[in-house]
Amino acid sequence: MNSSIRVSPAVMLLALIICLASTGYSQAPSQGPTRPQVERDVLPGRGFVPPPVILSHLTGKVSSTPVQLSALPTRFDWRESGMVTSVKNQGSCGSCYAFASLGNIEAKLLIDGEATYDFSENNAKECNWYEITGWGGGTSCSGGSNYQMANWFSKTGTVLETDDPYVSADVSCDGGNPYQKTLLDWRIICDETIADPAVIKQYIYDHGPVFTTMYTGGDGGDPAWQAEFSGYDGSYTLYYTGSTEPDHAVLIVGWDDDLVHAGPTNGGWIVKNSWGTSWGGTCGYGAESGYFTIAYGSASIGMWSSYMHDWQDYDSDGNLLYYDEGGFTSSWGYAAADGWGLCSFIQPATSYLAQVEFWTNDVTTDVDIYIYDDFNGSTVSNLLASKLNLSYTEAGYHSVMLDSPPEVTIGEDFYVVIKVTNVTYGYPVVGDYAGPSESNKTYLSEYGTPGSWFEMGDNNGVDVGIRVRTSVDLPVAVTDVEGPVPSGYSLSHAYPNPFNLNTTIAYSLERRGYVELSIYNLMGQRVKTLVSDIMPAGQHSVAWNGTDFAGKVVASGVYLYQLKTGEFVDSKKLVLLK
Repeated sequence: MNSSIRVSPAVMLLALIICLASTGYSQAPSQGPTRPQVERDVLPGRGFVPPPVILSHLTGKVSSTPVQLSALPTRFDWRESGMVTSVKNQGSCGSCYAFASLGNIEAKLLIDGEATYDFSENNAKECNWYEITGWGGGTSCSGGSNYQMANWFSKTGTVLETDDPYVSADVSCDGGNPYQKTLLDWRIICDETIADPAVIKQYIYDHGPVFTTMYTGGDGGDPAWQAEFSGYDGSYTLYYTGSTEPDHAVLIVGWDDDLVHAGPTNGGWIVKNSWGTSWGGTCGYGAESGYFTIAYGSASIGMWSSYMHDWQDYDSDGNLLYYDEGGFTSSWGYAAADGWGLCSFIQPATSYLAQVEFWTNDVTTDVDIYIYDDFNGSTVSNLLASKLNLSYTEAGYHSVMLDSPPEVTIGEDFYVVIKVTNVTYGYPVVGDYAGPSESNKTYLSEYGTPGSWFEMGDNNGVDVGIRVRTSVDLPVAVTDVEGPVPSGYSLSHAYPNPFNLNTTIAYSLERRGYVELSIYNLMGQRVKTLVSDIMPAGQHSVAWNGTDFAGKVVASGVYLYQLKTGEFVDSKKLVLLK
């Protein structure tokens, strides 16, 4: 007697999916939404043009952001602690994006304990890839975005104003000037949604002034608002009810919840403009004009907000290997939160693969980095280095220092693979369609398994946004430290403790890496960041004088100091007695 077993189509489909996932299958990815890039008429003195990628899931709202909110003062102004550089004047050129971006970087360096820098907006607007190639209408006085600036400063760096003075016109790039600081980490707070004021306040308080955008009537759509903003004298707080897309980039340096304006509730931002000191006012601090105050959320202020998170001194002996000339211009994936990217590189000079850099487009729960010696178009093999279990609370640009950088000789090829797991966004791998695409150099995969790699250049005209920063010198390791070498990571007890305004905190690092050492009160609010830098292996100490971010002495009581480096985290208590 013959018998048969019937299998439902759903079961057969499931079996096929499992089979493909386990054996590998080169499936074409889909592209996330993008914004058409069209040339715009930029009104003099404005110049923000939205980036090509649409990340509408990045809303900067309390309910959707992982930033830890804490009780903050009703007024906070980074100028009061000397952490904001002087007001500049962009003139009639539509280059606000360069001024706001560099103002953010200059302030971050001051907060990190560096000297006062005045960087060249002229170099930023004239020498970046978009202006040199003219893609999307170029930048210079035709407008640009923080995305374009992050791309430029990460690939090269900043130039001093004295080396390339500002010209309020579209002029040729002077590319022979030395670079000073290179961007390593840049974070996106929100996309085309006005970020919640509570969220922006927390970022300002924790990290420094924030790049943001607003509407100033530059499209001619509201002549009355255009005239009011253009003629603003700083004597009152601006309020505008419209919701038109921004046309101008500015730098938020603080807030005041008691500002009175025409809106239904009090409160607003303290903002640095780039229209010189004959415009605006001092807005509650100092003698330098050029600032304005505006109601929270008014005139679309808060859209496309971002900030620089980390940097390094420019390395003239190193190289940055990449194919994404245009930076972050598109997102790709398989309608799933995780995806894999691969880039094939050839080493131009014998050196160490020190850092792997990449873009993300969502909050990530896991990022894994692998470097292989071989790839045959189907399978990667011979692992050289890896860095696993990373995560990021913001989208943006990130640089990861490898614990054991492999040395690769000139002419050798190597392959960098990154797995990205987003919280929700189904196009987790960032790509660039603006620049010329490479053939058989960048790939995407749904599973990261053999046979699943899809070549992007010839098929989609896209390059995956993965980069490698090389160094001639091996980053400082335990064997390079003079004296006793720490056998691990540790955070020592502060001395003296209790203390009266001055105490010293010691810590040990087994190897070179990024270190963050911060002071918190018992409510979990960050009071001050003492260290936020890449530190060499060895014994270190840092003093705290009992002051907060604004330089004001904190109240007597119990505080926590916390050390973060790699996967090591430790906290201890200390007591301030006055």
